[in-house]
Amino acid sequence: MIIGSGGSAGREGPIAQIGASFGSLVGQVFRLGSRDLKLLTVCGVAAGVAGTFNAPMGGAIFSMEVVARRFRIGDSVPILLSAVVGAAVAGTIIAPAPAFTNPEFVFGTQDLLLCFVLGPIFGALAFSWVKFFYSVEDLFEGLRVPKILKPAIGGIVAGIGGYLLYGYGIMGVGYDGIARIFEMPALSASADLILFLVALGLVKILATSFTVGSGGSGGIFAPSLYIGFVFGVAFGLLAEAALPGLEAASPTVYGLLGMAALFAGAARAPLTCIVMIPEMASSYGRLPPIIIACVLSYATAQILMRGESIYSIKLGKKGIFIDQPQPVLKGISVGEAMAREVVAVGPEMPLRELRDLVIRTNHTGFPVVKDENLVGIVTFDDLRRVPIGEEGKTVGDVSTIEVVTVRPDQSAKYAMDLMYQHKIGRLPVVRSDDPKRLEGIITRTDVIRAYEAEAERR
Repeated sequence: MIIGSGGSAGREGPIAQIGASFGSLVGQVFRLGSRDLKLLTVCGVAAGVAGTFNAPMGGAIFSMEVVARRFRIGDSVPILLSAVVGAAVAGTIIAPAPAFTNPEFVFGTQDLLLCFVLGPIFGALAFSWVKFFYSVEDLFEGLRVPKILKPAIGGIVAGIGGYLLYGYGIMGVGYDGIARIFEMPALSASADLILFLVALGLVKILATSFTVGSGGSGGIFAPSLYIGFVFGVAFGLLAEAALPGLEAASPTVYGLLGMAALFAGAARAPLTCIVMIPEMASSYGRLPPIIIACVLSYATAQILMRGESIYSIKLGKKGIFIDQPQPVLKGISVGEAMAREVVAVGPEMPLRELRDLVIRTNHTGFPVVKDENLVGIVTFDDLRRVPIGEEGKTVGDVSTIEVVTVRPDQSAKYAMDLMYQHKIGRLPVVRSDDPKRLEGIITRTDVIRAYEAEAERR
């Protein structure tokens, strides 16, 4: 609804979330481990992005470079396969067509030299775009109005910008505006045209920041391409005006370089842009200028943003740092480490039988189950605290009723933290959809064993 009603946002954000959710759902249905669950989530993103932009290689690299960040070589096979299938299915339903008019990548040596100038400039532009975007988001977070009204305020700003520059892609994804500039007659380097292109870029930044920053659902990939394109065309026209004897490429080709360079810097995704922009334009011309522009923009933006990106800054504000090494136990789920064969006891069991069970099994704790529902837990310490002469009591008389439990989808680190926090040696594992239904048990020994196995694999 945001994009369809004119909000300035991209399609890749919602489709990436939908694809990731579907991949995660499949993993949960089949009760896969956390590593496989993450892989399916990344595969869902790859399929969604590839289908949306008709760019299977770009979708696969985007999911690996931006979403996964760290992955094994073997993971690339299902990710690439998912991207190809996603693009093929989307192409069957909707006739595939290039996102932009097919341009000719014709570059000379002088153009390559200009790319060394364009790259750092667009890295600085990427930094400014990201900072402004999050300043608007912070503004809306501090705005004391009902949350339901915030997207309406953002929509008003986007609507005003779209009205003033109607037909040039300010509202919506922006590809119609890019196509319109491509279709213009031969562009001449006039001050009015350069200022107009710069105004388009600034208004698109404003409209996108207010649309998404106010809480609207949408991505920033497509708007970043638009912003990079108009600034890139302006750069080409400026170069033409400043160096009249230069036999430079068409300004619209510099627009494509600007697309790639701006997003490479903003999202820390140079490989994605090097592959995806030519793929979206169905033009695999000379790659050296795109590589130069993307790498230099990426390097400049990383210096200015101190290693952050437009996708990671918000996570960092919540204390989530995706580039920091994660503890080994965070990558292991309780379901992978737990014991599924559980020795459980009933609340009516006499304590004499419980003592015999401890000796026979060498276990020091047992879940208490009645009518297939977890009703407590009893340990050797509970048995030891029973006064002499009261051995006639039952398990239900001495067991702990308020049981600390975990679910199979939670991390082994979380389980270990709970055991240390409550000074206990085991946790019953219950079903995610039924906290009374016992699925297994996890002990400190189980966690240590899983840690050692995972450390050996790494």
